[in-house]
Amino acid sequence: MNIKAKITVLLSLMLFLQSQVFAQVETEADAEHLEEQESESNKPFYRLGSQRTWPFFSFLNDPGDDASTLGIEFESYLNIGKYEVKNISYFEVNQYPRAIPGQPNGNPEDTTDEIVPADGINDLLMGFWFARRGKHHGKHHFTGGFAAMFPTASDKSLGSGKFSLGPSFDYEFESGRWFAGAIALQVWSVAGPSDLKAVNMLMIKPFVVFNVVKRFDLIYMPYGVSVYWNKPAGEKVYLPLGGGGQYQIPLGEKTTLNLGVQFFKNVIRPTKGTVYDLRFLIEFVL
Repeated sequence: MNIKAKITVLLSLMLFLQSQVFAQVETEADAEHLEEQESESNKPFYRLGSQRTWPFFSFLNDPGDDASTLGIEFESYLNIGKYEVKNISYFEVNQYPRAIPGQPNGNPEDTTDEIVPADGINDLLMGFWFARRGKHHGKHHFTGGFAAMFPTASDKSLGSGKFSLGPSFDYEFESGRWFAGAIALQVWSVAGPSDLKAVNMLMIKPFVVFNVVKRFDLIYMPYGVSVYWNKPAGEKVYLPLGGGGQYQIPLGEKTTLNLGVQFFKNVIRPTKGTVYDLRFLIEFVL
């Protein structure tokens, strides 16, 4: 499929997702809209919801061939008219002893002896999801939107060198002690140097939080299930299993500090990919 066709498909999918959200909004009664508009009128245009720092360590088959990563993630909200736009922006600072298939995120290069990885940042990955402001969603909440990846990597071994775009959704379930869901995105490269390999990546980031006792949760928040469709069979997928826990520390009336640790094994992975991940969490919920 050429670039023009890909762009057409992407725009069609994005417009379809957004049209579903907007169609739902227009069916609401005018009285309900006015009531919610009054309650939401004092909310700021921009709000930072949380900031997550993910220090994690990747363990490979070869002794001493381990990698370290510092992931930085911001979750924020924009209020635009009747709608709230949720944004998550994520990038990494990587220190790898060698090229690792499928990591960092957005690197479609094959692992060869000629590729010598450098330390630095990778491509910036962003997602945007659209929902009606103040709409109570009960136990289930589903929003559609799009994802974009920008070639911000400081070295060719740490990124794709391409601009990528595609559809995304965010699903959340909340009931009692449970909070769970997933963010999924599919991106294709739509611009960039023609001599670089195309990006065709699916990523699903599940999350499960179960409150055991006050301030302590069991959690499953992996790096994500990722699929590189362009790679050969047996080299496409990362599937992590594992989990851990987090402790909540109140900081004032509105801010909470979450400290967590998890351990994962990639039960499906590329031949020279990461076997284990030790993943820490430092999160400020605002």
